[in-house]
Amino acid sequence: MSMIQQLLIVAGALIALPFVVKLLWRLYLFPLGCWLVATRIFWPKWAAANDKLCLALLGVSVLFFLGAWGLRYAAKKRREKEWLNHVLETAPVLDYGQIAFHGETD
Repeated sequence: MSMIQQLLIVAGALIALPFVVKLLWRLYLFPLGCWLVATRIFWPKWAAANDKLCLALLGVSVLFFLGAWGLRYAAKKRREKEWLNHVLETAPVLDYGQIAFHGETD
């Protein structure tokens, strides 16, 4: 692989990094992504030597994901309920009474 190809690969990775981080953060998967990168790419020997601590870090990242997702879901349901209550409180009351169809008279 030539030096130009290596520089293009590094430049592409550096350009894509902010987008990947933003996507992982919005999906609440950033801690899990950090755990995967740290244990599989940067420090695989450390992860193999400290398997219990590594699994504890995985558990914390999964709990963060579940907690963040649960809070987002609860907030969404609360907003939906507030919106529905607002609509029901401010909607005009319709009085149907006698309905005259087109062409009919009393």
